[in-house]
Parts: sequence; structure tokens; C-alpha cells
Amino acid sequence: MVSADNFIFFLTVCGFFIGLIFSLLTGLEPLPFVWTTISLCAVFYMIALASAAFFIKAINVKSSYTLDTAHYEIQLDKARDHIEKREEYIRDSTLFIRMLEAEILANKEEAAA
Repeated sequence: MVSADNFIFFLTVCGFFIGLIFSLLTGLEPLPFVWTTISLCAVFYMIALASAAFFIKAINVKSSYTLDTAHYEIQLDKARDHIEKREEYIRDSTLFIRMLEAEILANKEEAAA
């Protein structure tokens, strides 16, 4: 589904090019050429705004964008549990590495003495 902004942009650009083609076909002087192009672009812009406004007013946006909150809460709980397990693993690994470094340092000191 096209968003309202994209629809307005598309119709405005179409209006610009239609105005440009119309101005080229009529062979106008430079100032009327620009004026005709901008005028047709503005007309298409107004049509696009009116169409988008009527469309947005006609549809029920809230019913089409409902989230399954229970599913997302379950997924977020699983992700939080997974992160907590990783943090615990990292803490245990850091503690093990510190203990190993202390043991290696103690062995070096015994060997040096």
C-alpha cells in the first residue's frame, strides 16, 4: 500500500512533467512556459492533497495496525533471558580468567624464588 506522502509526491511530479510537456507542445515564451508548468504542478498537488485527505478520512487506520502484544512480550522476555545468560557467562569467564592469571603469577613468583 502506498503511503499518503508518497502518493502526494508522485502526483506532484506527474503534474510537473505534464505541465512541462504541455508547455513544450504549446511553444510558449520563457515566462509563460515557467508559469504554465508551475500552475499545472500546483493543480496536481492540490488534487493529490484532496485525494489523500479523503482517503485517510475514509479508512479506519487503527483497526488495520494492531499489534499482537502477547507475542512480542514473550519474544522480549526470551531475548532478556538470553542476554542475562550471556552476561552471567561473561562474568563467570572473567572471574575464571582472573583466577587463572593469579595462579600463573603465583607460579612465576615461586619459580623466581
